[in-house]
Amino acid sequence: MEQRIIHACGHEQAHDLTGFDSQQARKARWLKTTTCRDCFVAEKRAEEAAAAALSSAAISHLDLPLLTGTDRQISWASTIRTKRLAALTNLNSNADCYACLQVTDAKWWIDHRDLTDVDLMAAATQAADIQSATAARASITDMSRTA
Repeated sequence: MEQRIIHACGHEQAHDLTGFDSQQARKARWLKTTTCRDCFVAEKRAEEAAAAALSSAAISHLDLPLLTGTDRQISWASTIRTKRLAALTNLNSNADCYACLQVTDAKWWIDHRDLTDVDLMAAATQAADIQSATAARASITDMSRTA
């Protein structure tokens, strides 16, 4: 049954309430104490923006290389990298985070977003080692072609 509820924020919103009359009444009373969907979303976005600003400020001293990937990957990975590096630099020295600074593949950041801090640094070290070995092989190949 659809009911129009005036939320704590003052906005009115339609809700489909199901169940027995007592359950509907209880749900309606609870909904009146909450904010509407639009205000809830706006609050969450503001919280996320504030957290992103704090993370950006925490790593502003780092010289971050540009990420590679598609535009969507780069956008998402930038958010992940900023948040994770801010947490890492608060807990560790910048030298400990050096390997993370070397990873420029946006897909890597997305794929490793759920790792613990220790596992993330280990995976970044491994990725940096692979990246430097690949670069060394490429330069040797280039030198042999020019010779």
